[in-house]
Amino acid sequence: MAKSTEKIKPIKSGVESVERALSLLEAFNMGDNGLTLKELAQRTGLNKATILRLSASLEKFGYLSRDDDGNFHLGSSLWKAGSIYRDNLQLGKIIRPALIELVEKTTETAAFHVLRGNSGVVLYCENSKRRMRYHIDEGEITPLNLGSSGKVLEAFVNSKTSQSIVIQNQGYYISRGERDPEIAGISVPVLGRDSELIGVLSLSGLISRFNDENIESFLEELISTSQKVCSSFGNK
Repeated sequence: MAKSTEKIKPIKSGVESVERALSLLEAFNMGDNGLTLKELAQRTGLNKATILRLSASLEKFGYLSRDDDGNFHLGSSLWKAGSIYRDNLQLGKIIRPALIELVEKTTETAAFHVLRGNSGVVLYCENSKRRMRYHIDEGEITPLNLGSSGKVLEAFVNSKTSQSIVIQNQGYYISRGERDPEIAGISVPVLGRDSELIGVLSLSGLISRFNDENIESFLEELISTSQKVCSSFGNK
């Protein structure tokens, strides 16, 4: 059989309906607590009838959801896709050894938190080996308005507040008894190539052990580890 000499031409244009559907997902920004149909129309330039038609398909596959008030939210399928993406980046192979090293050097519990909607979630953790310790479970949901990890995550969600600006400028946040009167924590951000937030590294333990001297050494270890991790993500 003679081989075809016809060259495959690269596709220069995409599928318009797919691009329009993706524009709906791209319309959401950090801090959005749902978007109305009118807001989606304003942000995308699409008419409301088109948005409703496209959103029906996105809802069917879990990429969009709609609440009782009719507001649109990003769907859970995006979280799944994000998890697969992080696995493909072999995020765990970078973060887990860093957490283990932090625990070995500080003897306190180390964790890596990421944003999930309007909350934080413990993606990876390594618990202290001490009998008296603060224990964390992977998958644990944490609020953004309390605790060191939550405050650092919030600093990148609501970046214009005075507290967020302070946290971003100093590069860390120390919490004493915010979520539990007996627990203290220190957190620093992990940033990617374009200074986008990837997650937060934290150390947590009994407040009695987080005295001024220990906090200084803990913070030094956290910042050093964060710099190494950031470098692995292309942020030099």
